[in-house]
Amino acid sequence: MSAALTHVSRLWGAYWFLPGGIPLAYALVMWAIGDVRPEHVIIPLIAGVLAYTSEKTKRFFLDVVPYLAVGFGYDLVRYARTVALTSQRVWGCGLRDFELSLFSVAPGVTFQDYFALHHHPVLDVIFSVPYAIFVYVAIAYAAYLFFVDRQRMRHYLWAFMIANFISFAMWLIIPAAPPWYLRAAGCSIDLNAQPSAAALLRVDALFGMDYFQRFYSRAASVYGAMPSMHCAYPLLGLLTAWKAASWRTRPIHIVYTLVMFVAAVYLDHHWIVDALAGWLVAIVAVLLARRLLLRLGLWEVSIAQPTQPASPAVVAAE
Repeated sequence: MSAALTHVSRLWGAYWFLPGGIPLAYALVMWAIGDVRPEHVIIPLIAGVLAYTSEKTKRFFLDVVPYLAVGFGYDLVRYARTVALTSQRVWGCGLRDFELSLFSVAPGVTFQDYFALHHHPVLDVIFSVPYAIFVYVAIAYAAYLFFVDRQRMRHYLWAFMIANFISFAMWLIIPAAPPWYLRAAGCSIDLNAQPSAAALLRVDALFGMDYFQRFYSRAASVYGAMPSMHCAYPLLGLLTAWKAASWRTRPIHIVYTLVMFVAAVYLDHHWIVDALAGWLVAIVAVLLARRLLLRLGLWEVSIAQPTQPASPAVVAAE
């Protein structure tokens, strides 16, 4: 036991108990309230192994901390919403009116209204693709960067974490109804309303499946339209890759970002102002992530050469 404590203290110093202790404490709280799920057990085990095995696994743990933090944060928001959310605080028809004051196809007609009446199976399928894969793209992209550009991976993942926590705060401070809800229920806000895949149900029906219905049935709340994280995620990739991307890869980021923006509106999931808010969140998160990584000394850290810190001149030049 003494040798083990010496080992973890050497890795983490005086706060050695935090990396594994926080996930474990969270799992115990979930167990105490009777809401423990498999991930509440699996994540503390993975965190403990990575945090305490060796210096190399510790660095990998630091790299994936943003994913763990976002997972726990999203989980906590479910409980915070039950306390903070009231029907009076949900931005419903006022948000629609605000959208109409900025963007409209005709008087009283939003772009979402227009696409609800004018849609096509080909467009349904095309725009369903980024919605179906956006989470997997974020994970796969970070995994790719792990092997080719570790510093950019850190920038992307820390921006990913910051953007998500900004969105969690906004969901609680400015709960917003999506277009499909107001079209179905009008201005009446029902806190017990069930999430919906909206226009993506057409894709389920087209292919005889229930993928999107099942996926959106697990959403934490109906009233999280602003900001659109579907729109934020592609822009996080674009902004963190801008300098490193080539003329071959940068257009991929740009097209993905723009297609997701249009898809969010076409599929009746977001207002245009939600999508723009998602872009703004992404910009702020990328800037904050870079400053935070510099402050933590992680901007120039390399797994291959962990013992060579960046000189003050290099940091200043950045």
